[in-house]
Amino acid sequence: MLCNPFRDTHLLNVIPGTRILQETFGILGWRFDDPKKRGRIWTVQDLYAPLVRKVGGIRAAVADQKGFISFCNQRDLELLLLLAQPGQWCVWLGAEYPGINDPDFFGVCTDPEEARDDLFERELNLRAQLPGVLPYGTQITRRIHLDYSCDVEELDMVTYDCNPETGYGPDTRLETIDSRWVRVERNPLQWERI
Repeated sequence: MLCNPFRDTHLLNVIPGTRILQETFGILGWRFDDPKKRGRIWTVQDLYAPLVRKVGGIRAAVADQKGFISFCNQRDLELLLLLAQPGQWCVWLGAEYPGINDPDFFGVCTDPEEARDDLFERELNLRAQLPGVLPYGTQITRRIHLDYSCDVEELDMVTYDCNPETGYGPDTRLETIDSRWVRVERNPLQWERI
C-alpha cells in the first residue's frame, strides 16, 4: 500500500496551484507492463491528489515508451506495481483488490479531468520557456491513452491567456484552463503502428 488517502492526509500536500503531490512515495520512475497490450511499458511520471470517484486514492500520471500519457488510480497502480495482489484486502478502500481481468479493474486510462491535469502541467512547462502571456495560437500536441481501446493524438491551442472576468493576464489558474485552451483536433492512433 502506498498510503491510506483517507487517514494519511498529511502526505497529500500539493504543489501550490496544482493537484500534483509533493510526496512521491519513492515510485517516480517505476515501470510496469501494460496488462492488455504486449510490449507497452508505462513509467510513473507524477502523482496527483485524489478526486471524488468510485475508486478514490491518489492518481499516477504515467507515460509509455512512445510518448503517450495516461493515468492510473491508486488501487490499480498498487496491483500493477506488485505492491498488492488480487484478492488481498485493500485497507484504505475497504474491499478486496480485483484481478487484472475483473470488470472492476480500470487500469490505465484518462478521463476529461485528468486530461485537464496533463494540459495544465504542460502549460506550466510552456510558461517556464515563454514568460508572460502565452501568445494566441500557441499550440501543443499530446498523445493520450484514453482507455484500452482508444489512443489519440490531440492538438490544443491557446485562445486567450487572460482572466475571463478581469481581462488581465496571464491567467495561470487550473480552474480556468478551459477558457485558455481549445482542442483543435483529436485523431485516433493505433499504438502498434507508431
